[in-house]
Amino acid sequence: MTVGSAVKNYVAQLEAAGVPGAKLDVELLIAFVAGKERSWVMAHPEVELSEAESAELKRLVGLRAERHPLVHITNQREFYGLDLFVNADVLTPRVETEQMVEWAVKDAPQGSRLIDIGTGSGAIAIAIAKHRPDLEVWATDVTDEALAVAKRNIEAHDAKIQLIKSDLFDGVDGIFDTVVTNLPYLQDNAQLMPEVQKEPAVALHGGLDGLDLYRRFLKQLPEHLKGNGRLFTECDPWQHASLTEEADKIDLSPAREGYFILGFQLKP
Repeated sequence: MTVGSAVKNYVAQLEAAGVPGAKLDVELLIAFVAGKERSWVMAHPEVELSEAESAELKRLVGLRAERHPLVHITNQREFYGLDLFVNADVLTPRVETEQMVEWAVKDAPQGSRLIDIGTGSGAIAIAIAKHRPDLEVWATDVTDEALAVAKRNIEAHDAKIQLIKSDLFDGVDGIFDTVVTNLPYLQDNAQLMPEVQKEPAVALHGGLDGLDLYRRFLKQLPEHLKGNGRLFTECDPWQHASLTEEADKIDLSPAREGYFILGFQLKP
């Protein structure tokens, strides 16, 4: 089977299965199997795939047709310039979350302490630690499976991060200058794409309005956020007003607002 015929045949298969972006996914899967870049796939339609490559490609396309996320198939995800290992035990890092990293990298005081609550793959904490080596960075998660993924990524990038198991702040000691978190914020009755349904429920759902976990988090936060400290969160744009109202109850004022990302600072 040539690269070109594989693209044609498997794009048709994925389109028939209702997979969005079928051509891109097939090209990425061919590149993954062949150990090449996608640009190579596009430039070499005449190249014959080996029997082993063809068999593996068929298997992987079959998984994608069953609506397994591409990142769960390849275990690869790029985030803030970092190549990360991702599987079904953690939420797939999204591009919109990169703004949280950008703000934290810019605003965290020199030589200060920062914690990422619910780190998942470790994406946020690792990106911050690599761009701000002066910081003392901590990261937590509630599941052993997520912690294993985070540990793998932390070691792969030689990041200096203290990783601990904790349900929100329950296992955390000390005070931090900056807190970052991307807690589950989907409504329990949200209609999800098949790929999203295969991500861990613990990393997705936040109750009837999506903010249940944030409310519990905010109740614990004052004991761990330094005076004039900053908090960076993520939620849907339509939830911003409600989350800001909840933050105001513990004297947090809005400091930054992006499309998904919110920044807060303790009132003086």
